[in-house]
Amino acid sequence: MMARLAAGLAALAAACSTVPEAAPDHPLVWLSGCWESEAGDYREIWSAPDHGYLFGYALALKEGAPVFFEQMRIESGEMFVLSAYPAGKGPFPFPEYSVTGTSVVFANPDHDYPQMIAYAREGDRLNAAISLADGSKEQDFALRRCAG
Repeated sequence: MMARLAAGLAALAAACSTVPEAAPDHPLVWLSGCWESEAGDYREIWSAPDHGYLFGYALALKEGAPVFFEQMRIESGEMFVLSAYPAGKGPFPFPEYSVTGTSVVFANPDHDYPQMIAYAREGDRLNAAISLADGSKEQDFALRRCAG
């Protein structure tokens, strides 16, 4: 099962790498691409914006084997909404809390954990964080562009 999942996610990653350039006028275009931790044990891949949507997935690895995956979708509207599908469950909607030219925070205080999801781009780095609504139980993810 996990081998099939890993193969499917690898195919999705390959498909994302052949996507045309992202729409430069989309406010979250800076999120598009492949991002990974320094150790290579965590990866997020976000598509280029397509008709107002960005599609993504996250994959956590231990000793090279997948131990967690999550699919995500960000849709446009009056505000952005990130819908998360951790381990295939969901969707769990997180409406936009704040957005700037290089950062976005999504919040859902009714969700158990996380209640806040934040992304901030700094050059070729992407910082992601999850926490409770009051900022406690924060987990940070320092990501860089994927190699190759």
